Amino acid sequence: MGKADGGGVSGEALKQEFIGGAYSNYKVKAGPPWIRLVVTTKQVEFRARGLARLFSRGPWAIPREQVKEVFAKRRPNFFPLIAWDVEIVTTDPSVWWTFWSPNRPEPLLLFLEECGYAVDWTPHNWAGLPIE
Repeated sequence: MGKADGGGVSGEALKQEFIGGAYSNYKVKAGPPWIRLVVTTKQVEFRARGLARLFSRGPWAIPREQVKEVFAKRRPNFFPLIAWDVEIVTTDPSVWWTFWSPNRPEPLLLFLEECGYAVDWTPHNWAGLPIE
């Protein structure tokens, strides 16, 4: 029998995947459902899914130390489908990431917060500015 680690969940055990699309300047642009976002306590990783794996150079990983802030915003669409963007702001202002999905962003934001990421729960408009 192995030794118990205090009864708590270790940081390594926290891992969850979300399906959607992603955009980052000069790295990736793929709509839903071609991206799998894998969130752990150590990093956020974007992986291509399905046939997109054949054409991608990923996976693309962002270490938690480089994630400055995470927030959600509603994207304006011309169609009835409502899409949500989750913006991942990094410490490098020239590199930014967007994960988008037709699903509401709260489960993703909650899990990111549980993993120790800085989540801003203030609603943001389509331009990324906080709504007061």
